[in-house]
Amino acid sequence: MAEPGVALTGATGFLGAHLVRELLRRHRTLTVLARGDSASVLDRIGRFLRLAGASAELLDELPGRVRPVRTDLTRPRLGLSATAFRELADELDVLWHCAGDVTLGGDLAELRRVNVGGTRQMLDLAAAGRRQPLLHHVSTAFVAGAHRYGTIREDFLDDSAGFENHYERSKFEAEVLVRRWAAEHGRPVVVFRPSVLVTDLPRCADLPRHTVGLVGELVEKHLRQFGLADHWPPEHLRPVVRIVGDSTAHLNLLPVDTAASVMARLAEHPPSGGVDTFHIVHRWDTLIADLLAVLERIAPVRPRLVSGVPPDETSLEAAVRYYSAFGSYARQHRRFDDSRVRALLGNSTHCPRLDRNYLHATIRRAAASAARA
Repeated sequence: MAEPGVALTGATGFLGAHLVRELLRRHRTLTVLARGDSASVLDRIGRFLRLAGASAELLDELPGRVRPVRTDLTRPRLGLSATAFRELADELDVLWHCAGDVTLGGDLAELRRVNVGGTRQMLDLAAAGRRQPLLHHVSTAFVAGAHRYGTIREDFLDDSAGFENHYERSKFEAEVLVRRWAAEHGRPVVVFRPSVLVTDLPRCADLPRHTVGLVGELVEKHLRQFGLADHWPPEHLRPVVRIVGDSTAHLNLLPVDTAASVMARLAEHPPSGGVDTFHIVHRWDTLIADLLAVLERIAPVRPRLVSGVPPDETSLEAAVRYYSAFGSYARQHRRFDDSRVRALLGNSTHCPRLDRNYLHATIRRAAASAARA
């Protein structure tokens, strides 16, 4: 049987780099659609795989197994000529779309340009291919928007509560576009909705960041800005930082390597024929209180959750509120249902609870990387 043609966008991103590893375990070759030139793309993928413990054999084989194609998600035909676009489309059996702008506090127009416009280009590529490639679209569990309570089902897609930020809105609109395309073309599509992805691996140079790791970088930035980075006073003298949130709130965090593995395993199952949507989530949520306890371990401050912005807000508190796009997530009590994932893979998708030691390693390493920058 001929080797299927598999392509992936976002291969140099945080999740995408882990998907490269999973796809290379299952396929001899992989086409990577990326903005950079071949040498830089292969270099970044190689550095990630080395950091993740890939074998010397895989690293040596990488140039022969990964074929970068220079593309631009924001341009018609991905910036390719009509001939090159058609040739690319015709060689594909499977298309993974993982690229996107993940800036939580980003500008809506720019987020739409990349996340919605880029998805539209991927749909055009899938429609043009004579083999009718199966699209695996990476969305986010946070298309649920500002629905802060209850259980979010895998087929739920409703914007009636609005969104916590423009990133969520752009991903919602992209998923709506995917569903409409699937219905109009009578094509199956697989949609993955990962939650907040994390890692306790150290960050290296220009390799991708992750959302919770960004908290560590913001902590380091604020500590330096306010002269606290090298000064650890006794606990009772440390400044109190009031953060708007709820101590009973929780957030779903999942190790990125687990997410990539689950997605790749789900992709081995034939699609149902419609739009198959899967929540890629942890069995157990992480309490916001645990995240704050970790913050207290890595910074000489005393974080305290409050119900609203204090009228006597300090400059440090204002800086945290201004730069942090995570405040809204400290008030959520919802849970994400993953019945469809468990129906196909059983309980083998479960990973251990993310305890405070894991969270500490995640945030501390990001802060240390920021301090060295």
